[in-house]
Amino acid sequence: MSKTKKEPTYELFGKEYTQAELDKLGDEQKGMIQHRDDLLNKINRAEFNLIQLRFGLKAFDDGLVESGMEVIEPNDE
Repeated sequence: MSKTKKEPTYELFGKEYTQAELDKLGDEQKGMIQHRDDLLNKINRAEFNLIQLRFGLKAFDDGLVESGMEVIEPNDE
């Protein structure tokens, strides 16, 4: 049973591009794709970091409450 390897593709705006198609792009387009990928990676890292920061803040808030800090609930008026 032979397995056929599917050529890696790059999806952009709903279209899948093969490496051969990407190689045909101009230098400016290739550069913009690299910047786009870098920005997507930075956004994903920022979202991941924000989750960690919120979790850490919640842990410290919970620790303060457990240590006896007074908590005043806001009035819902």
